Amino acid sequence: MHSSIKTSSEQSNIKTKRIASNSMVLFARMIVVTIVNLYTVRWVLNGLGVIDYGIYNAIAGVVTTSTCLSSVLALSTQRFYSFAMGKGDFHNLQNIFSVSLNMVIILSVAIIIIFSIVGPWLINTQMIIPNDRLHAAYWMFFFSILTFIFGIFQIPFMGAVFAHEDMGFYALVSTADCFMKLLVAYTIGHTSIDNLVFYGAGLAIVASLVFLSYTVISYKKYPECHYKFVKEKKLFKELLSFSGWTFYGSMAGVSLIQGNIILLNVFFGPVINAAFAIGNQIYNAINTLNNSTVLAFRPAMTKAYSGHEYKYLNQLFSAGNKIMFYLLICVTIPFLFETNNILEIWLGSERVTMEMLLFSKLFIIYTLCLALQSPITIIIQATGRIRNYSICVESLLIICLPINYILFKFGLAPYWIFITMIGFCIAAHIIRLIFLKYYYTAFSFRQYLFSFVLPASTITTITTITIYYLHNCIEGGLLRFIAVCIVSTIITLALAYKWGISKEERTQAKLLILKKIRKK
Repeated sequence: MHSSIKTSSEQSNIKTKRIASNSMVLFARMIVVTIVNLYTVRWVLNGLGVIDYGIYNAIAGVVTTSTCLSSVLALSTQRFYSFAMGKGDFHNLQNIFSVSLNMVIILSVAIIIIFSIVGPWLINTQMIIPNDRLHAAYWMFFFSILTFIFGIFQIPFMGAVFAHEDMGFYALVSTADCFMKLLVAYTIGHTSIDNLVFYGAGLAIVASLVFLSYTVISYKKYPECHYKFVKEKKLFKELLSFSGWTFYGSMAGVSLIQGNIILLNVFFGPVINAAFAIGNQIYNAINTLNNSTVLAFRPAMTKAYSGHEYKYLNQLFSAGNKIMFYLLICVTIPFLFETNNILEIWLGSERVTMEMLLFSKLFIIYTLCLALQSPITIIIQATGRIRNYSICVESLLIICLPINYILFKFGLAPYWIFITMIGFCIAAHIIRLIFLKYYYTAFSFRQYLFSFVLPASTITTITTITIYYLHNCIEGGLLRFIAVCIVSTIITLALAYKWGISKEERTQAKLLILKKIRKK
């Protein structure tokens, strides 16, 4: 019995070390990707100009969201991979891959048909686009569809990578993806091709190369990534149902952002679109940090659920919430106080507008609220019971669009978009917690409140007040920016270590830190 307990403990430690290792790899990837993306946006804005950049985000928003969609759908496929691995059902992995590939083909055909009908109607009748840019807008839309399809087709292969927790390969491909987009942005204006058309074509080529990378490596590395004809209709129905509701959930989030972009274009024009697009880039950058943390925990949490290791799952849920939130606070508080400095360094002082400043700050608050749902969604997806969850939670977010339309009809300012987004996001989080308790009885509201919500709120308040006084005591410039970043990080991590994590989590953190120091 003692040997069995020891073996179980050793296995738990191995899993924890793997999660920690993956977290560090993904955190390093996040830093590189964030820096590269910031320069990419600056070069794209300089190359296209404000009007074309606004048109690009209004018409071809699918380009920037296809990666998000394909990633979310890949995670739903990964859920089936991880669930099978957690149960030790390895012979079913090839069936899952083959069925998921069939599903992706059907989905791609449906998307092409829908976009082909809706896209031209929006461009011709609903959007404010200068007549001399309509031709370029159509080409951008065509390349956007290509980029989207390449992103969709890599789903079964990305799912296998995530399920095998091969985050090093994922980090390598996604980092290369960012550098290739940076190269495309840098070369805007260096050819005789129209800048908007050139940028759309460049993104489509990059998407095709990323797709080929996942396909070739996964085919060689993972035995299950070999297609075979599967007659098993039950598995197809399960995957289609789960992926369909996951797709509905991801489409709700995407529709919220892209729908608001269209509303802003219709009511306020491309200049406000450009301000929203800059805020959206900050939202994507911060989301990269959140997704990096979540990716490291997701496969292990799904395997723990399928293997009935509920005590270990609760530990992962607690650790995931805390690591994700406190890392985000380290980033978002300096962003909120130094938004003007950051945008001026990033875009150049002559391009920064009041709308960009306001939208960026509100987007940061929205991102922080939205990020809290990730560990909850992982467990609910692990249960496989996501239909009612998706209908209630995601539909609530979509309601923002008609409400924003009504508000704009009554003449309210553009920033009201964020007030409704933040309000509905908080309401959706409460509903998520209710669903979590209903589907996963081992979850405790009391423990969630006292071990995470209250300490996190206290630490956030103390850090914010401290940085507020520091921000007002130092004259603006590089010195204040550096001081705010350093002090905010130190205070947040110190308070999180003292009050934000449990005694057991502190012990684990000490062991991991000491091990890394000894290795060095």
